[in-house]
Amino acid sequence: MAHAATHALIGRQQTLRLRTMVFAIAVMGFAAALAGSAWAQASSDVYTVTGVAVDATGADAAQAREAALSQGRIKAADEVLRRFTLYADWPRLPALTATDGELLVTGIGVANERVSGTRYLGDVTARLNPQQVRRFLRQSGVRFTENQAAPSLLLPVLDTPGVRVLFDEPNPWRAAWETIGLSNSLVPIRLALGDLEDFSAIDAGSAIGADWAVVEPIARRYGVEQVLVAHAKGGDGPTLDVTLYRITPSSVDETRRSFEGATIEEASRAGAEGLRNSMIASWKTQNAVAFGREQTVATSVEFRSLAEWAAIRQRLSAASIVQQVEVVAVSPRGAQINLRVSGPMPALASNLAQRQLRLVDEGGYWMLAFASSATAPGPILNGSGDAVAPAPVASPTSTAPASSGSLPEDEAIADRLTRQNSGSTAP
Repeated sequence: MAHAATHALIGRQQTLRLRTMVFAIAVMGFAAALAGSAWAQASSDVYTVTGVAVDATGADAAQAREAALSQGRIKAADEVLRRFTLYADWPRLPALTATDGELLVTGIGVANERVSGTRYLGDVTARLNPQQVRRFLRQSGVRFTENQAAPSLLLPVLDTPGVRVLFDEPNPWRAAWETIGLSNSLVPIRLALGDLEDFSAIDAGSAIGADWAVVEPIARRYGVEQVLVAHAKGGDGPTLDVTLYRITPSSVDETRRSFEGATIEEASRAGAEGLRNSMIASWKTQNAVAFGREQTVATSVEFRSLAEWAAIRQRLSAASIVQQVEVVAVSPRGAQINLRVSGPMPALASNLAQRQLRLVDEGGYWMLAFASSATAPGPILNGSGDAVAPAPVASPTSTAPASSGSLPEDEAIADRLTRQNSGSTAP
């Protein structure tokens, strides 16, 4: 009996050691995956808002906390609604109530809590319910998109008299991009880490005017198919002339803009915010869904197997712009369908491309196919050489624009749209 007990004890010890080894290997593998996949540095959940400052009072600490959480839900919901909608449509968004906040927000947490007898302060992180957000926006009758662009890698190169830097310090142009908040956005931008592997992959000189062959190694490291080289030139004054190169496997586009500030640091921040906001606004303008303006599109679908056909149908169902899929006829290698969509055809094509579906117009007939190797569209900028005006800042709980003036769509995005990770809050 003692012999059996000894064997049992040894067995438990071996099992414990095995579990410990498996856990250690899993942790090592996870760490290696994070190191190898540098893109894991930033989250990209468009339904999450972080860093929302709350400050509320109450009869006692408990009531103050409840008031603060209600305030946080409203602010977070407001931010996501604005994140998905065009600036021109913000006046049509209804003012949010505490009941709306409870309906739209599914989870909430608080960091940096500071509590007194009747006051509660903190920084809220909230996750919204996608289905409730879509329902709310549809009922509001505004155009919106929750469709994310393909991620891009950013390489910020700064030229000042006698100095050109990318990863080296000091680089106020790169520092500005680090502070403005790039995660949880409709246009996810990944800032290169600037570690030894990045240094060996590309330098400041080769990044300027590069084609895909030059940037492909660092693009592969970050898991992207679009690289943005933001080349800023500064002289003796606080003005930055920026050329933004958008590099994909098939093309290189460039846009030129100028930004000013009292110092090069201020000009850098204005440039980073302006370019980011313009990319977001352009993306939303191209992909906005207008419910109540549906159209039916007759489409021919090509596929190589029934499994591929099933995958196409699943991806169509996941596209918010597609309201209904009517199957007219099916054969072993193709199908005829009618798509009921809410939005223009360019928006439909862009939305489907995010799901690796290629929609093309072939002589007046729309053709759809599964394209696992297709490059999903990334952010682009509208316009060209004009200087970017500062983005207006709207109150986080007010749906009226901050200014009554008429602003171009791609300049009118408030910086609240993606500033949640920048450490700053709206006034």
